[in-house]
Amino acid sequence: MLIDDATLVVGAGNYLIAPVGTALPTNLLAPASPWEAVGHTSIEDILSISSEGGEATTIATLQNSTLRTKYSARTESMAFTLQQFDEDSLKLYYGSNMVTNGDGTLGVHENPTPTEVAFLAVFVDGDNHFAFYAPKAEVFRGDDLSIADTESLAGLPLSVKPLKYSTNTWTYAVTPLAAT
Repeated sequence: MLIDDATLVVGAGNYLIAPVGTALPTNLLAPASPWEAVGHTSIEDILSISSEGGEATTIATLQNSTLRTKYSARTESMAFTLQQFDEDSLKLYYGSNMVTNGDGTLGVHENPTPTEVAFLAVFVDGDNHFAFYAPKAEVFRGDDLSIADTESLAGLPLSVKPLKYSTNTWTYAVTPLAAT
C-alpha cells in the first residue's frame, strides 16, 4: 500500500535527555521538564544508526542442512554531532566524570564514564513528526574530535547506545509518523 503522507523529510529536529526511566512525553514537540535539549546539532549529519552483532548461524541435521537459523545478540547505536561546547555538552562527549579544576577548566578523566540518561530524538516534517525514545541509554563520544576548517561549525560526535531498562523486552522505541 502506498501512503504518500507516511514519507519523512526532516525539516527540524531536537535531541533531548532526561533522568533514566523518564517516560516518553505526551507532547513530543514541546517536551516538559525534566526533558532538556542537548543543544545545537549538525544539520549535515542528522542521525545514523548502526548495529553490532546479529550474526546468523545455520543449524543443520543430517537430514536438513538448513534446519534452523540462530542469531547472536544485536546492539544498536545512534550517532549525531553536537555543535555546542558548553560544560554539559563536553561532559556528554568526554564523560560524566569530568572534574572542574580550580582554574575553571574541565579535566578529562583517565577512565571516562559514559553519561546514562533517557534519550529522545524528535524529527519534524511539516505537520508530521517522528521520534526515537530510549528510557535508558549511554551517551559518549562516538568518534574522534576533528576541527576541519574555519568556515564550518566544529562538532562533538556523540554515540547513543540504548540499553534495556527495567523489565522492558526492548531497548528503544520508534513512533510511527504522526500528525502534530
